[in-house]
This record gives sequence, structure tokens and C-alpha cells, in this order.
Amino acid sequence: MSAKAKRNIDKGKKALAQKNFAAAGTFFEEAVTLDKEAHAGWFGLGEVALAIGQPDTATQFLEEAVRLKPDMPRYLQRLGEVYGRDKRAGEGIKLLNAAHRKSPKDTGILVSLSGAYVAAGNWLKAYEALQELVRHPHPKAAHFCLLGLAAQSIGEVDAALTAFKRATRMEPNYPDAWLSLGHLHLSKDRLAEATECIEHLFALAPQQASTLQLVGELEMARSNWGEAARLFCMALEKNPDSDILQARLALMLTLSGDAVGAVDAMTRANEMGVPEEWILEQLGYLFVKRYDLDTAQENLEMSLERNPDNLNALNSLFVVYSKQGKSALARETAEKILQKDPKHVSALVNMGGWCNDQARGMEAINYYQRALKLAPESGTAYSNYLWTIIHSSEHDADEILQVARAYDERLCRKYCRQDDFADRDRDPERRLKIGWLTSDMRQHPVAAFVIPFLRFLDRHQLEVVLYHNTALEDDNTRLAKMSVDKWREVQAIGDDALADLIRADGIDILIDLNGNTEGHRLLAMARKPAPVQVTWLGFPGTSGLSVMDYIFIPPDPVLEKGAWCTETPWPLADCYGVRTNIPNEPILPGLPCERLERPFAFACLNNFRKVSQHAIRLWSEILTRAPESRLILVARGGQDESLKTYIGSQFARHGIAPERLDIRGLAPMKTYFNSYNEADLCLDPFPFNGGTTGYDSIWMGAPFVTWPGDALASRMGRIILKNVGLDELIAETPEAYVDIAVALSRDLPRLKALRANLRERMQASPLMDAPRMARSLEQAFRGMWRRWVESGAK
Repeated sequence: MSAKAKRNIDKGKKALAQKNFAAAGTFFEEAVTLDKEAHAGWFGLGEVALAIGQPDTATQFLEEAVRLKPDMPRYLQRLGEVYGRDKRAGEGIKLLNAAHRKSPKDTGILVSLSGAYVAAGNWLKAYEALQELVRHPHPKAAHFCLLGLAAQSIGEVDAALTAFKRATRMEPNYPDAWLSLGHLHLSKDRLAEATECIEHLFALAPQQASTLQLVGELEMARSNWGEAARLFCMALEKNPDSDILQARLALMLTLSGDAVGAVDAMTRANEMGVPEEWILEQLGYLFVKRYDLDTAQENLEMSLERNPDNLNALNSLFVVYSKQGKSALARETAEKILQKDPKHVSALVNMGGWCNDQARGMEAINYYQRALKLAPESGTAYSNYLWTIIHSSEHDADEILQVARAYDERLCRKYCRQDDFADRDRDPERRLKIGWLTSDMRQHPVAAFVIPFLRFLDRHQLEVVLYHNTALEDDNTRLAKMSVDKWREVQAIGDDALADLIRADGIDILIDLNGNTEGHRLLAMARKPAPVQVTWLGFPGTSGLSVMDYIFIPPDPVLEKGAWCTETPWPLADCYGVRTNIPNEPILPGLPCERLERPFAFACLNNFRKVSQHAIRLWSEILTRAPESRLILVARGGQDESLKTYIGSQFARHGIAPERLDIRGLAPMKTYFNSYNEADLCLDPFPFNGGTTGYDSIWMGAPFVTWPGDALASRMGRIILKNVGLDELIAETPEAYVDIAVALSRDLPRLKALRANLRERMQASPLMDAPRMARSLEQAFRGMWRRWVESGAK
């Protein structure tokens, strides 16, 4: 390079540092005119172009600088950053990695690399880059803040908490650290900790809009609507163009009862592009999530007063009515949506759910098929379709299998990754990493069956990682957290990122605890992130996924043949699951019919949607042959007269008068358990048996009659009864099912003998032996792993 060109470059750098962009551009341009190989001049022109907002021109200059000097880390870094902004993230990441290899101690390059990974949606790689960054000497508080945000985005909430706290200790006067930490605490409902962060923020940046917004959100979480409104109003003074703040202000003023202020705020939000009905709709949705259904109903109805064509609000209102048990209103609402838009997929699915709750299986299936015709890749429609036909006596195991396979073919197979796990240690006896994927580690039947054995798993053999796909948290969640080695919250992570995370965690065996139920992550499992994948508990049937290797089953020769599933059945040693935390409600002495001086009571305390048409026929025959008896039933919306009339009509077709049916709504837990003290003999529904309810029934001293079918859902009752020595209540034919129930209603001494000490027998059985279940699972995992290793699986 000529001396004159070098002098121009030096002058250009000085002018650039002084933000004299015109002079800098002139000097750099003179340098490259004098010497076309002056890479520093081309780089300087790129910097000037970026500074004056000309990214396309900057890209051309920077590409020339890299062409001339491809080993210059600074050039590679800047061009990588520009590519990332220009939606060329992959190319940018390659350049930034090249820059990092050439200058591994440059922390600025690592910051840029992490940003590029974030832009590409790969938070896990960003997290790894930031971990490396903070291992360098003298990391900054800002670096730990970035690390915390990345950790939070991959579900490493504890790691995020540690990083944010480290940032606050390193630089107590850094507002962003307290802001990030406060948001994290608030997202976990840790209001006291969030309050402490806010106190620091107020000391550092009391008038900053983000500070005021965070405090407003804290007050909103505390239901202090008026104070939240005041804070959002103050934040708007600092950031008047924020439509989000304006919408939140309107919501808070509405909740606080300030009608005049709310109207004014809604008007402003509307002027900023936020529809008033949207505000009310969102408010309704907020209260649905809070299970304040009456307030949700009020706001959704107000939204619809303003815009009767707001189909989203109507759809949310349908959910409210359904949860309230207002069956007739729910149906009317869904029909309104379909009148306005016959192709509204969510309404079709919801209408199917309404029919399903009333055991109108064929009608429900018709709605799901219509939804799938309109949206062939609707996972929600498929999940509900499968859930319905598994309850239906009009569909056999082959038909269920066909639908499950269709789900796999249409939605899942395209995501399967060809991973041979070549980096995996194939020692058959080494410690294994076991991953559990679920949205139900909370007050839910799945948690009731999993939490008991988690702490008994041998940590010398297994490392236990749980991926939790919901923000909901309760005492069960906290107990589960204490029972695993690593807990990841993954509800905010996409399927690709979740699969990447599971793969990076080195999970050897991944267990899906949802199946095709609400909150599942089957599309993440479809990417095959673990060498061995298993499904269990959540959905008592096949997943249909070609990448699902095994399905856990109870020991059962019919199920072990596997004709009903796509997976290989793996029988557990004694039973399908264990429960140890059943409420200790007392069993009242004697037979209920004698103690209460009432007619003999048959009962099915499962949700009525489990009751198939064939079950109604057989139960009607039982009632006919035991003419003095009655039948207790439970249904969502069981207090709704239209639903009672419908259920009564189903039995009336078989000659059963409505007064012989005692139809009840879903009840609180204590009321539900005490209902067993009114039941002389329970009737297991089919083809979908009671699972959780079967355990509850035995626990409360109420035996049940079951008729096993040919698939997992229809053979759950059998294994429960076998474990407590009630084999004689397992019918081999539908005729035997009726005969057993009728005979026991006539032989009260025999029934008393069967009921005697049932709870004690259950407590002494494998059904409540958590350590035994842990040993069974350990043996299963070891067997699966050995089989994978021996097969040389690719």
C-alpha cells in the first residue's frame, strides 16, 4: 500500500471516530482509488455506509474487504453481523465462527456470534457461545445478562436466575440486570423477589419506561388494578407510542372500575390500532386462564356486543360455557360461529368436543372429519379425533391405528432427522440419561402416577431430566422438581429448538408422558432427538409415530402381541402405574344401600364421555334385570337440564326410566371421593376403562366389574383388579359382564366379602409400591438400551 493511501486511511479512521462521516467517506474513497488492494479502505467505506443507513452498499464494501483480507477477524465479524441483519443468518454464523477461530480471545466476536444465533432462532447455540464468553477473563455484567436471557429461552430457568444474579452482583448499578431478574421472578409468580428487583430499579432508573412497565405488571399480578393503571399511565408518558402499554392501561382501568378513564384509554388504544373488542376479548381470555369464568364470560359478552362477528371471542366464550357446564349455551355459541363461518376449524373441533362430552361419539367424529378436510394438518383436530374414537364402541383397534398412522404421515414424518448418534457412548452398562417430556407435572392424573416413583430411581444407573411444557405450577410441580436431577421449562421453545436441546443434553431414552393430549410435544419427538423413544400414561393408546420405539404396557398377553399399536409393547413387571398420594377419605362402614336405606346403587364416576353406546346398552340390561336398582353417573355439565334429558333419552331407548338415573356434575375432589360411599358396585366403562378412577374406586372400597377389549385403553381395569385379587370381576364376554353385576346386586353377603379390606389389599399390592415400580422401570430402560446397542441402531 502506498504511503499516501495509508495516510488517507488514517485520516478516514480519525474522521469516523469523530462521526464526521462525509469526511471519512472521502478519505477512504481516495485510499481505494489510489490502491484497489487497500482492504482497510474498503472496510472503512463499509463502516461509513452502515453509519449513514446504507446496509446494501455496506455489504458490497465489506465483501471486498474480506475478499482482499480473508484472515482479518474484524472484517469477518462485521460482515457476519451485516449478513445476520440481512436475513442471511447461516452465512453470517459461518463468518463469525471463522472470526472466532482466528481470534478466540476476542469477546466482541463471541457477543456477535451469540446475536447471530439468536437471529437464526438457535438459542441453544447462543447459550453455548455466551457460556464461553463469560469464561474469559473479566466478563461484564452485560454478558451475564445476555447469558441469562439465552438460558431462559432454552428452559434453563435456574441457570438464567444464576446469571442475572451474577450480573447484579458484578454491577449493582446496572439497570438492565435488575430489569431482567425482575421479569424472571415475575414470570414465576415470585412477587417478593420481583419487588426487591424493582426497588433497585427505582433507585437507578425510576423514570425509565421499562421500569414503570415492570412495576405495573407486578401490580397487575397482585390484582392491584388501580395501581397498575397508574404505572402504565406513567410509562406511557415516557413511551407514548406503545400500543401495548395503552392496551394494558385500558384493561387495568376497566378492572379497577374507572369507567370514564377506561373508555378514554380504550379510545386512545383504538386510535393506535387496538380494537376495543380485542381488549375485551383479551381480558376475557385472561380470566379464563385465571379460572375466573364468570368474569371471563362478562368480558367476552361485552366484546361481542361491540362486534358480534368476533369469532375468536365467540370461540373463547364457548370454552367458558363448556367449563361452566352450560351445555346448551355452549352448543348455541358453537353453532353461531359455524353459521357465520362453516369452515371455522376451531369451532368444528370445539363442537366435536361438546358432542364428545355428551358421549355423542359419531357426531363428534363427523365434526373432526370436517375439520381435517379443511385443515389436513390440524394437530388439534387429530388429537381430538383420536381421543374420541378410542372411547367409541363403534370403532375397533385397527381403525384407531389407521388414524394414528395418518397423523404420523401427515404431520410428523417430514420432520424426522437422520441422526445415527455416532457420538453416543454405546457402553450397554453405563449410566443412562433419561428424559421425561410432559405438560402435566401438576395437579393432573399423569403427575399422580409419576411423582411417587421419581425419587426412588437409582441415580447410580440413571440421570433424570424432566422437560416441562407449561407455565402452570403448583405443589405437585415443586415436588417433582425436587425429585429429578435437571428440570427444564420448555413451553416457550419451538419444536426444532426443543429437539436440539434434548439432543444436546445427550438424552439416551426419552419418555413422552402426553401422547396425543393437550400440551403434547409429539412434533419435537418426531425429530427423533434421542436414540430410544417411549410413550406412556397420558394417552392410553398408540402414538402412531414411526419414530416412537416402545410403548409401556401392563403385563398382558393380548397387549404384548402389539396388533393395536405402531410401537413395540414393553410390559412393566406388575402393573401400568403406581399411586401413593390418594386422598385419605374415610370408607363408611357397610353397604351403601343398607346404610342409606336406598335402592342398590350401581355407579360409574368416570366422566360420561367415556360411556359408549354399547356400555349404555349393557348397563340398561343390568338395570332391567335388577329392577329395584339405580345408576349414578357423572358428566361435565351434569346439572344442565338439556344434558340430563339427552342422557336420559339414551337409556330410555332401552326401556330405562329417567328417575332411575342419578346424573351429577363434575365435583370438587372431596365430594367426588365421598360419592364412592354411595356406590354399592361400580361399572367400568368400555372400551375406554377407568384408569385413575379405577384406582380411586378400589381405594374407596368400591369394587367394579370390567370387560377387557383388545387394546390398552380397554384393558386397564383388568390389571387393577388382578393386583387386588378380584379376578372374578373380570368378564370374558359382554353377557358375563351383565351376569356378574346382576348376581352381585342379588348376593349382598358375597358383595360385602369382596369389598372387605379393599384399601388394605391395595396398599399391599404393586399398585401402590413406588420402589417396586422404580425397579421395573430401571430394568426396562436397561433392556431397551442394551437392545439399541446390540442392534447397532442408526
